Amino acid sequence: MLRSCVLRRYNNCVFLLLAVQSSSPNLDRILANPKLDGSVVAAIVTDLDGKILYRHNAETHMVPASNQKLLSNSFALWALGPDYRPKTSFWKLEDRVVIDSPGDPLMTYSQLRKAKATLGITTAKPVFLRQAYSPEIPDSWEIDDLPNRFSAAVTALTFDRGGFEAWVKKGRVTLEPEAFGVRTQTTGGTDKTLLQYDPITRNLRVSGSLPKKDQLLDTLAMPKPDVAAASIFGSNPEPTLQLPDRSPDLIITGSTTQEMVSQCLPPSDNNIAENLLLMGARVEGELGSNPYLLARRRLENFLTRIVGVDRADIHPFDGSGLSRHNYVTVRAIAKILCWENAQPTSAFWHGALAHPGTGTLSNRLKGLTFQGKTGSLDMVAALSGYLTTKSGKTVVVSVIANEFGCPPADVRAIADEFVNAVAEDR
Repeated sequence: MLRSCVLRRYNNCVFLLLAVQSSSPNLDRILANPKLDGSVVAAIVTDLDGKILYRHNAETHMVPASNQKLLSNSFALWALGPDYRPKTSFWKLEDRVVIDSPGDPLMTYSQLRKAKATLGITTAKPVFLRQAYSPEIPDSWEIDDLPNRFSAAVTALTFDRGGFEAWVKKGRVTLEPEAFGVRTQTTGGTDKTLLQYDPITRNLRVSGSLPKKDQLLDTLAMPKPDVAAASIFGSNPEPTLQLPDRSPDLIITGSTTQEMVSQCLPPSDNNIAENLLLMGARVEGELGSNPYLLARRRLENFLTRIVGVDRADIHPFDGSGLSRHNYVTVRAIAKILCWENAQPTSAFWHGALAHPGTGTLSNRLKGLTFQGKTGSLDMVAALSGYLTTKSGKTVVVSVIANEFGCPPADVRAIADEFVNAVAEDR
């Protein structure tokens, strides 16, 4: 392989990159598509033992978007173990209700309502809550994302993945499963129905004419999911470190780590990913008042000491990839995928990823045997996973593009073309 030096501007900084000229001119041609001019593109292909078959800017720091979930889910699967089940405990005392939550991102509203009925709670009592973490909004998330369900606040006690739905039913705006303090204002206007929601002030404004038929308008981020969950049992929760000195009156046992990962990766669920990162990090000890600070360190230690990733190749900031402070190299992603392939849970891991025709790959890579993860943010597109080539060999492939100026669909098409070429080429 020959190397040539190129200068490239990225986020107002100039980097000296070593662009690898490989023995795969077809792959080089695809990545040289003029639509990617001015962008930063990195790609790698390895065998399952990590031997590099092709690389392009493999050591370049890239914003991974939801490819970050490969890091956090791998960490949680290792730290918690595949069969771990969280247990949320409840005590009904004469003067209070006490809840202890280690984190359970698949908890549902119906489970909590059933728990209230099982405990026989008929009058509102003070609620005291001990939870493993409650950072709410991770630092560095963008403020304009916060109204959306995909950026719901992160708390150990939660339900319905931190979201609620705004519906029109019988000509009126209805919030389901409950309003939880969100105030709705309906105003007239254009024929088009528009929603403006502020989760901080808890105001939802619906303007325009409402649909005549019952219709889901949007799924929004719940303000303070832990407070909403606790309010099902009584008043707003008070934090506590002390639990009753007897067995709980009720325990809700959650889904296994494997089930949580399966619910996270194919649809790319951000809230589950953040919870998995923090739950995995807590295995090494309490997370304290700044849970993400410790979680990042523990994730880094896992990747470098257990997986063998070069520390210079990673800078994890959250578990979902919503933060633009994350960076990773495609070399690191390939290392993680190769490591997971060698674990006892390998068959599960492959099955938990998105496949062509499912999840975020529902309309992509048809006809290929591929299991992987997509990623998308503004000017970020990523695709990484396992590919079975036409010759029957399984390889690891990762392609990430940052700072492109063309439509995202064009970049996804280029990434898909790259993967198809690898399938033919190997």
